Amino acid sequence: MTSIPCRLGEKSHLFKGNITEIAFNDHSIGFFCKYAKGKTVLDLGCVNHNPLNYRSKYWVHKALCGVASDCIGMDIDEEGVLFLKEKGYKVFVGNAENFNLERRFDVIVAGEIIEHLGNVSNFIECAKSHLNPSGVLVLSTPNPWHWRFILKGLFSCNVKPNPEHACWFCLPTITQLLSRHNMAVREIKFGSRNWLDRSLPLPPLIKHGTLNMAATLIQKKF
Repeated sequence: MTSIPCRLGEKSHLFKGNITEIAFNDHSIGFFCKYAKGKTVLDLGCVNHNPLNYRSKYWVHKALCGVASDCIGMDIDEEGVLFLKEKGYKVFVGNAENFNLERRFDVIVAGEIIEHLGNVSNFIECAKSHLNPSGVLVLSTPNPWHWRFILKGLFSCNVKPNPEHACWFCLPTITQLLSRHNMAVREIKFGSRNWLDRSLPLPPLIKHGTLNMAATLIQKKF
């Protein structure tokens, strides 16, 4: 049995919860599962920082496995992947910027990983090559226009992003990036798990900390 200590972000990345419970009403899980239901799914970044999150109701991969017709996961964390394999999950080690599985999927999920990547263009091209013609890339990323970031920028001029993040994306920039790879935004939804965020009388663009997005291939017309 592989023993996994609390690491890769320590306790800040470790969710609590009942192993049998799944938070389908969560903004990101609900968004991902809407597209994954009954589909073949590839979940990139399935370990979610700490494999002990398999016990949490907020673990996306568990939710996807519960609704998809077939779901496999991929993560760069070798120890985490081994741990989850021992729990019975179909997961393997791979790099989201450079992978070739020699098969295609209806849906590719990439929750909170693009901000960690050094070459986002490679990631999009790899994802595209593994999507069926009508497939959907579903992703989430931190919202840089979240009201907490705005206040910190106004009053301290010292907005500190997650030290593991290499970039931030807002809706216009990620839309532009996808368009350069012949993909179009199908749906967007801002959300937050924080009760204060959800209760504030602010526009979704400002009050929520996460941007959820679904994108599809632009079909060429001949």
